[in-house]
Amino acid sequence: MKRTLQVLVALSVVAMFLVTPVAAATSQGLEWGFVISDEFEFQLTSTEDGWNEEMYMNITSMPALAISDPVTDWSQIPDPHVGMWWANGTSVGFIALIFLGLFVLGSKIAVPIGNFSLLDDLVAAELTEEDTIDETNVWGVSWSSSINATHENRLSATYAKADGFLAEYKIELLISSSDTVLESLEVVRPNIPSVGIDTGNILQLLQDNILYIAIGVGVLLILAIVCKKR
Repeated sequence: MKRTLQVLVALSVVAMFLVTPVAAATSQGLEWGFVISDEFEFQLTSTEDGWNEEMYMNITSMPALAISDPVTDWSQIPDPHVGMWWANGTSVGFIALIFLGLFVLGSKIAVPIGNFSLLDDLVAAELTEEDTIDETNVWGVSWSSSINATHENRLSATYAKADGFLAEYKIELLISSSDTVLESLEVVRPNIPSVGIDTGNILQLLQDNILYIAIGVGVLLILAIVCKKR
């Protein structure tokens, strides 16, 4: 009987952890994926200036930790304060001006996670002629502007779906017809984290695992009955 109880307990624990619920910070599923003092590594490269430098950023403070509920406008998303420095510990100084291009893309160094479909809608209402980027591990915005009949400038920024912080920022000069990059400035996180559970899809996750949840509940009921008989 003792061995049976041990097996039932083990099965119950496994069943309960088949689905790990994530508590959303807002009714729309938005939450911050980072905390103050979190640090992020980047590689800054430029084909024009020959830069190839390690850069670091960290969250120094948040002017507003709470996210509005509901968020109905892109401008309601708070902006964290960020520090930037080189690998040797010195400030990046005026080089931070390269991020002025973010103003064209919505002015965000980070976004909340959990509902990227909502971010699509919010940024579409805020910007014009932008394209959204939605891949497995990143979400972002891209914007292009023609220079002449053959060339264009492209700005893009993507954010890691796992934590919402900037994943890749690019300023590129391209040949329009072939999409060939002639010059570029890139700030890229070498190791973008894989996405976890998207709270915006939590209901779908529950539906997909309903059989396992039922098994887990059944095992718990059996365990309760056995314990009561003892």
